[in-house]
Amino acid sequence: LQLDSLHLERIMVGGRPVQIVKINDEDAEHSFTLDEEALKEILNKDEIRDKPICVVSVAGAFRKGKSFLLNFMLRYLRHGGKEGWLETEDELNGFHWRGGSERDTTGILMWSEVFVVKTNYGREVA
Repeated sequence: LQLDSLHLERIMVGGRPVQIVKINDEDAEHSFTLDEEALKEILNKDEIRDKPICVVSVAGAFRKGKSFLLNFMLRYLRHGGKEGWLETEDELNGFHWRGGSERDTTGILMWSEVFVVKTNYGREVA
């Protein structure tokens, strides 16, 4: 995919972070739990059910700007990849973040709004 030639189409308006993997902190092994219902809610929409899925993942140490970076990616997708998406005065929002030294997010979050992207070859992927 070349970013300057993407045709982006929004399936639904808005969106929110959905926790799909939870960390069981009370467990001695700090195990993980997949929330299958939350994942199905996002991926079983009629508009994308039969499309290949592309996942963008950001990982790293806590308090290093992962949510901030993901919010820029959401802004890009919401503006359809058109020129000027970076200069917009729209508020940068989506994944919650805050100042300070305490972690703000745990587990794995997925954005509930699904974007369909048409590749250079005309194939649609979600």
